Amino acid sequence: MTADPIEAVPSQRPALGFIGGGVMAEALIAAVTEGGLAAPGTILVGEVNEERRRVLRERHGVQVTADNLAAAAAELVVLAVKPQHLGAVLQQLHGRLPSDTLVVSIIAGARLQTLCEGLGHPLVVRAMPNTPARVRMAVTFWIASPGLGKPALLRVRSLLGALGTEVEVAAEAGVELATGLAGPMPAFVFLLIEAFIDAGVALGLPRDQATLATVESMRGSLELLHRTQESPAALRQQVTSPGGATLAGLKVLDSAGVREAMSAAVRAVHERALELGQLPVDPSKRG
Repeated sequence: MTADPIEAVPSQRPALGFIGGGVMAEALIAAVTEGGLAAPGTILVGEVNEERRRVLRERHGVQVTADNLAAAAAELVVLAVKPQHLGAVLQQLHGRLPSDTLVVSIIAGARLQTLCEGLGHPLVVRAMPNTPARVRMAVTFWIASPGLGKPALLRVRSLLGALGTEVEVAAEAGVELATGLAGPMPAFVFLLIEAFIDAGVALGLPRDQATLATVESMRGSLELLHRTQESPAALRQQVTSPGGATLAGLKVLDSAGVREAMSAAVRAVHERALELGQLPVDPSKRG
């Protein structure tokens, strides 16, 4: 489906506002500007760090400000702060968003109810992209608050689709569970790559050759999985001969409890994300 451009309205409101200008915000900025969804001049990023504002302005040509309220006046606002800063942002923005502003949160663990009540605003989408967004290969699970019309939902699909694959889920639990799996997956994969490279070096390979063997083999394996659509188990069995060398290695991984450790790691991420999202908002501190 061809994405619809995110255009500024005649009132000169920013078309797209960001609260927070970190890695994920920058990935989204690059995706929408390079993909023609929004012109850099129609994007306003609210970021407290002066150096970060300079980097975003120089790299992407976007407007920047230290004033979150200015960025929150946009037609579509992306909440992209760290989870531990969410409470303060909600207090700052509560009741101050234009009634027609669409808010998309990419904050891990932040529930729709928390966002809607904290902002005093009903038009909210909760999404969770992962860092392959930087190369337009993210997978983003999302859910919208009740009442969003078809045009708003199409805008969300255009925005998140610019990062890679977007999937609307029927229940918020789907976003939460995906946070525990897709969100940290790049970190888990990079840890495995580090370990395999170190193992190759320990065997005597030069580090550059160990890196090449690991990265290209992993990339080729993922492409094989993608193209053949065979199950991971079936593809694994194809390279595992009875009594062979690969089987010996797999037995070591099984005896070390690798599967159980991976499952425990995913569960730990999921549980911590839920904890980070349960931030109380003190009404007495709302500005």
